[in-house]
Amino acid sequence: MQEPDFWTTSAEAMELTIEGNRLIAREIADLVITLWHRLGAGLTAMMNIEHRHLPPI
Repeated sequence: MQEPDFWTTSAEAMELTIEGNRLIAREIADLVITLWHRLGAGLTAMMNIEHRHLPPI
């Protein structure tokens, strides 16, 4: 088997870098989406609690 040359090694490293960056971006996006949903649920719960304490109209 031949030893990989510079360009082959460089291309493989670039592919691994791109795949790693894609995985990192996916994890960050999932985290942001989860935090956004939690924030929305928290605000909804807070608004519902406030309305319970208001007198009927």
